[in-house]
Amino acid sequence: MQKSSQKSVPVKEKLACGAGEVANRFGENGVNDPVMNIYTLILGASPATIGLILSIQKIWDAISDPIMGYVSDNWKGKKGRRKPFILIGSILMTLTYPLLWYASPHWTEWSKAIYFIAISIIFFTSYTIFSVPFRALTAEITPDYQERTIVRAYAAVFNKIICLLFPWFFTWACLFGDAIPDRVYGIRLITTIASVFILISGIICALIPEERYHKIAVKQEKVKIKSLFSLVKDTTFLKLQIIGIGLLSSILVIGPLGGFVNIFYVWSGDQVAGSAWSAWKMNLMTIVGFIILFTLSKFLIHIEKKKLLKYALLLAMLGSFARWFTYTPDNPYLIFLDPLFFAPAYTIFWAIWLSMGSDYCDYDEFQTGVRREGLINAIGGWIIKASSAIAVFLSGITIVMTGFKKEYFTGEVIIADAEKSEILFLMRLAYVGIPLLFILLAIIMNALYPLTKERMSEIREKLEERRGII
Repeated sequence: MQKSSQKSVPVKEKLACGAGEVANRFGENGVNDPVMNIYTLILGASPATIGLILSIQKIWDAISDPIMGYVSDNWKGKKGRRKPFILIGSILMTLTYPLLWYASPHWTEWSKAIYFIAISIIFFTSYTIFSVPFRALTAEITPDYQERTIVRAYAAVFNKIICLLFPWFFTWACLFGDAIPDRVYGIRLITTIASVFILISGIICALIPEERYHKIAVKQEKVKIKSLFSLVKDTTFLKLQIIGIGLLSSILVIGPLGGFVNIFYVWSGDQVAGSAWSAWKMNLMTIVGFIILFTLSKFLIHIEKKKLLKYALLLAMLGSFARWFTYTPDNPYLIFLDPLFFAPAYTIFWAIWLSMGSDYCDYDEFQTGVRREGLINAIGGWIIKASSAIAVFLSGITIVMTGFKKEYFTGEVIIADAEKSEILFLMRLAYVGIPLLFILLAIIMNALYPLTKERMSEIREKLEERRGII
C-alpha cells in the first residue's frame, strides 16, 4: 500500500491562499457589514428596504454559484480550473465595488433601491466568478486532515486583517464629512481606496498556489450539473451546511440591530461615538482572534474537529446571553467584553467548519469517484446564501418590528420617553434572544454530523489505494 503523501503545503502557497481571503471578505462582509449604517444613516434609505435588497442579492448569488461551480469543475484550460477565474473575478470586483456607494441621499426611495439592486447584482456576479473557484482551490490544496485546518488558519489571519477596516467605514465617512463636502463623498473615497486591496489579493492568489488535483480532474468525466441533486439529498452534506447556517444566521439576523442598540441605547444617539466604539470593539475582537489562531495551530490542532466546533458554539451562546448586561449606557466599556466570547468562538468555528468542508470533498470522491470541489462549494454556498438572504431580510424586518425609526431618536419626530424605552427594550431582547435559537440548532447538527477524524483517515487511505496519492 502506498504511503500517504507529504502533508505540508509550502508557506508561500498558504500565504497566497490566505491573501485571496481579502477579496473574498469584500464579497462576504464588504457590503453586508457597513451597508445598513451607510444607506440608512447617510443615504437616508429605509432599513426594511435595505434588508429586502440584501436578500435579493443573496438570492442572485445563490443562483449564480452552482453555474460557476459547474463551469470551474469542467474547465480544461492549461492554467488550471480555478486560477483564471480567480483573476478575472477579482478584477471585476475591483471595478464595481466603489460604484455600490454612489447613490445620492437626494434620490427617491425607489431610485436608491433600483440603483443599489442593479450595481449589487453586477458586483455579486463578479464575486461569484472569484469566490467559487477560490473556495474550491483552498479545499483541494492539501489532502491532509490536519493541514487543512492550518491552511484555513492562514486564511483567517488575512480575513481578520481586512476585517479591521470594515467597522470603520461609517465612522471615517462621518469624520471625513468635516473635511470634504459631506459624508457621501467620504464613503465614496474610502471604498475606492479599499477596492485596490481586492485587486492585489486576486493577483497574488491567481499566480502562486498550485492546483494539486488538476491532473486528476482533466482526465475525469465531465461533472454534470444535474449531479447537484445528489448533494442536496445527502444528509451528511446538509448537516454540515445547517451547522454553518446556524452560526451565520445568529450573526446576520441581528447584525444591523447590534449597531443600532449600541448607537441609540448605549450612546443615546451619538452616531460618531457609537460607531467608533463599535469599531474599536471589532478591532479588539480581531486582535484576540490572532491569539486564538496561534493557539489553534500550535496546541488545538490535534483535537477532534467536532469537539472544537461544539466548544466554539457554546462560547458564542454564552456571549449572546451576556450582551444583555454588557451593552449598557451605565458602563459603555463593558462592550469590550464581547471579544472575549466571540473572538474565540468565531475564529475557531470558521477555521474548523471550512476545514470540515474540505474533508467532505474527500468523502464525496469516495462516494462518487469524482473530484467536484467547485460544485460542492457552489451548492454549499447556494444553501448558505439562500439562508443568508432570509436572515438578512429578517434583519431589516426585525428592526422595523421593534418600532425603531431613527427620527424618534434624533429629535426629528417627538415621542414619549416611555415609548422610546419600550422600543429599546424590544431591540435589546431581539439582539440577545434570536442568536441563542440559531446557535442551538448548530449545536444539534454538529452532534449528528458523522465525519470524525477516524472516519476521514479511513476514507483517505481507501482513496489513495484507488487512485494514488496527491
